[in-house]
Amino acid sequence: MSALKLLAIDTSNQHCSVALWHNGTAFERHERAEMQHSETVLPLVREVLNAQGLSLHDLDALVVGTGPGGFTGVRLAVAVAQGLAFATDKKVIALSSLLAMAYAAFTAQSNAGAPLTVTVAMDARMQEIYCATYHITHDGFITIQAPSLLPVADFMAHNLHGLTQPNHVLVGNAVAAFSDLAQWCAAHQIHIANIDHTAPHAADLMPAAQLAFHAGQAILPDNIAPLYVRDKIALTFEERAALKAAQ
Repeated sequence: MSALKLLAIDTSNQHCSVALWHNGTAFERHERAEMQHSETVLPLVREVLNAQGLSLHDLDALVVGTGPGGFTGVRLAVAVAQGLAFATDKKVIALSSLLAMAYAAFTAQSNAGAPLTVTVAMDARMQEIYCATYHITHDGFITIQAPSLLPVADFMAHNLHGLTQPNHVLVGNAVAAFSDLAQWCAAHQIHIANIDHTAPHAADLMPAAQLAFHAGQAILPDNIAPLYVRDKIALTFEERAALKAAQ
């Protein structure tokens, strides 16, 4: 796998993350971009490639975090990956951005390489959480719960049993975003992994991307699409008023 050359992009969060897998190592640029993802992503692509003396044509495939996350950021990552792949006749490996968070926990655990179940909980605004659960081993991952969108209360109700089991950890910025979730985690002694919870890192897509490439799962760029789990992007005036009254 070390001979592979892969370029990964994730802009599903406030951060812009680009990573290059080359000679068995991930080289990453990860910056908080706020609303400037479109101005940031391509310079970061050029930066990581130039640092290793490579061009897009040297790559074996591109990798993209397809979300869920911010609508604009998710669309941008997919569009950039498609454009670069079309221009260089490359295929693309499409992976959930939540999977990157799960692999960060798997890599960071003190018992290196031990099987780990990871539940991801990312702030989706509007009192909701983007969530998923994966079981990860050295051989790959199994999706236990596919990426979905849940109200905070429903997330806690649905995940209490799993998160109190051995070798099961929680990751994601939802704990910092929602005080009731933080209190719930403390009350039930939920194990929170020691990683950067703020945003997916493109480098953390690389373990799954390597396995996917060798399994023949790279696809043509016109077959990739953003992973949306929410159709509604804003509350109505009446819904905002009702939410404020309930707080």
